[in-house]
Amino acid sequence: MSVPLKLIYHEEPTRSIDNDPRKAVIKPIVTYSNISKSYGDLHVLKNIDLNIAPGEKVALIGPSGSGKTTLARLLMTLEEPTSGTIEVDGEMLWHQRVKDKLVKANEKHLHQVRGNIGMVFQHFNLFPHMTILRNVMEAPRNVLGLSKEEAKQRAVTMLEQVGLAGKIDAYPAQLSGGQKQRVAIARALVMRPKVMLFDEPTSALDPELVGEVLEVIKAIAAEGEMAMLLITHEMEFARDVADRVLFFDQGRIIEQGPPKKIFNNPESERLQTFLSRFNRH
Repeated sequence: MSVPLKLIYHEEPTRSIDNDPRKAVIKPIVTYSNISKSYGDLHVLKNIDLNIAPGEKVALIGPSGSGKTTLARLLMTLEEPTSGTIEVDGEMLWHQRVKDKLVKANEKHLHQVRGNIGMVFQHFNLFPHMTILRNVMEAPRNVLGLSKEEAKQRAVTMLEQVGLAGKIDAYPAQLSGGQKQRVAIARALVMRPKVMLFDEPTSALDPELVGEVLEVIKAIAAEGEMAMLLITHEMEFARDVADRVLFFDQGRIIEQGPPKKIFNNPESERLQTFLSRFNRH
């Protein structure tokens, strides 16, 4: 089960993961400090400060184009921040220290730090010419350097966890969209990351397939071991899974808090308006 956040607070008053100075916490697994991202005159992220605790499940909600996906892409090193710093497990991501100076990270450093991060995208990006088993084995063998037998054992275990033990010899073309996304989840999990990013993992699926993927993610979340950043338009899913919900709009965090507060007692007028269209259904 996911560890309640109150259980990870220490007695000594230090800065809180949810930015409440009255609480004390262990060291965050991810820290965004004054992060901004611009494309020319378009400011996608504006001075974001965010801490994520080990094992914490953080859901990002908000309108399309509000900056949610960009926040995840910066952590996955698919986009570079315009300014600010990101730390993962105490290590700078986009920067490194050389002779007591903070300089831009080289590819070796980026590769090392992002090894702690896994990501599941909207689209599955499976290798069509490989079996499901080989799709999941490739990264452990080529990135982690595991033997063929070790990689196979780990891959089979992960495929069992997502309910696809009977499909290991199948090819992607033989699977439904929901099954392909579950393979993509297994492929990310097999690397044993400390942080998992889910970027709208059900948006490319037919409505009847959404539930099976969300149930797999819920089961993973319930184990409580990995921190998760969940970008979603599924409000009930965010309410059920997240320890904390962040509402994004126009590149800023407008409001954040426990799901019960965000969904039942939103403070900002902008969040109230955003949620009203979901509450009508």
